[in-house]
Amino acid sequence: MLTSNAVLVRSSQRALVTSKYRWFICAFGSAVLVSGCGSSDGPGLNNGSGGSSGLGGAPATGGRAPSGGAAAATGGQIGTGGVVAAGGAAQTGGARATGGSAATGGSMGLGGGVATGGITATGGKATAGGAPATGGANATGGKSTAGAAAGGTTATGGTSATAGTTSSIVGATPPMGWNSWNNFGCNPSESLIKSVADAMVSSGMAAAGYNYVNIDDCWMSGRDSSGNLLADTAKFPSGIKALADYVHAKGLKLGIYESPGPTTCAGKTGSQGHDAQDAKSFASWGVDYLKYDLCSGAKTAFAPMGTALKATGRPIFYSINPVYGGGSCVPPNCSVDELKICNMWRIEFDITNTWKSVTGLIDFDKPLYPYAGPGHWNDPDMLEVGRGMTADEDKSHFGMWAILAAPLITGNDITKMSAATKAILTNPDVIAVNQDPLGIQAQLISSTNSLETWSKVMSGTNVRAVALFNRSGSAQSMSVTWTQIGLKAGAATVRDLYQQKDLGPFTDSYTATGVPSHGIVMLKVTQ
Repeated sequence: MLTSNAVLVRSSQRALVTSKYRWFICAFGSAVLVSGCGSSDGPGLNNGSGGSSGLGGAPATGGRAPSGGAAAATGGQIGTGGVVAAGGAAQTGGARATGGSAATGGSMGLGGGVATGGITATGGKATAGGAPATGGANATGGKSTAGAAAGGTTATGGTSATAGTTSSIVGATPPMGWNSWNNFGCNPSESLIKSVADAMVSSGMAAAGYNYVNIDDCWMSGRDSSGNLLADTAKFPSGIKALADYVHAKGLKLGIYESPGPTTCAGKTGSQGHDAQDAKSFASWGVDYLKYDLCSGAKTAFAPMGTALKATGRPIFYSINPVYGGGSCVPPNCSVDELKICNMWRIEFDITNTWKSVTGLIDFDKPLYPYAGPGHWNDPDMLEVGRGMTADEDKSHFGMWAILAAPLITGNDITKMSAATKAILTNPDVIAVNQDPLGIQAQLISSTNSLETWSKVMSGTNVRAVALFNRSGSAQSMSVTWTQIGLKAGAATVRDLYQQKDLGPFTDSYTATGVPSHGIVMLKVTQ
């Protein structure tokens, strides 16, 4: 997130770094070559490079062509076996997982990310043998387990473990809430945050699961004689503690923003040299979420702040943005060990309310599925729903963020949103896909002529969420077969998630007719 001034100041510093990922995925006997790419075409604005095609699909306009060749997949193993339980869920036929992570045995089917034989982190230490999986691991208490947690075994034959009790992991499911930057920029205020908290409740957003109300940049104003961070009294006359109390009284949580350098993106007071002191301030004020944005300073400062937040004893969700000025910085090719030090990491530059930006971020997130899971999430940035794109594009944007297990942090003015925007953002069926306790990020399983089919393993027995995503310029019929998504041929029931309607049983496959241009059909398939 950058102001226009910060963009101009730092434009000469930005180096465009091309990050290429080649992932060769063997899923259910099919070979799928997926290359995702993204870049920035100017400081502060993501060009949403159209990314690469999967299975021969042509890259979107403006995107980089997919690189040839294939590389061994880094991350969890894909398989047709059972899937793992996450978030401390009790298993069907197995013991409760220690520390609330994934269960041993069985690799993930279509959604992958945890390989068999992994070790468990209980209190930060390994308790069982076996080598850790490369990459995607569930986290316990913010620490990477680098594999599977002890307790129970996965069900066989593609059966998901049943969901259990609520996890104690910070960020057990992707965060849901609102952030001030996209719509209000460098003008947050006490009155604005209170009005948003009020609207969060009155609009039904809170009842739908949105609970974070996050203040972005420009809330701070220097330090006192003891070095304590101060809020801008003109904008926040009652102080952050009083504001947090107000938000908490609504049943919501308060988020705040800082930078690891001497200044923030907007040139305000940064946290450099004050990690522990600022973390204590945040905790004493009742802050529940910290967005830590690399506008100045070094990436090495992310770890000390993570340690300082944990030392406060308050469960504060820790979101970092290591992207600024140096291209992407994502697992496993980032100098910051994101799975160990934080709950969420930005994967690319700032989103804009354009189709090109949204699709570019989807493409960039495509190969990163092994690294998503309870306590640690890929972050393709805030939602632009209700901020100028078409209704079909808004549905696609929201649906793809949901199935990608991305944070659902809205950036619109929810005090004035339309009924259509509210209907998209509060759709319980689509939100349930995002908040599924297994925490598995969807994979692209088919891509032809800008028509993409994505699938996500869900908790329950043989349940899949499916996105039929039409990136082309015209309405199209799109189909999915049960074997593509790791189910057996035969009968399965289908529910349309945006219509919130059960469509009935279908044999072997389902075809959606007239999927609109830039539109999406989201399904829940149960066998």
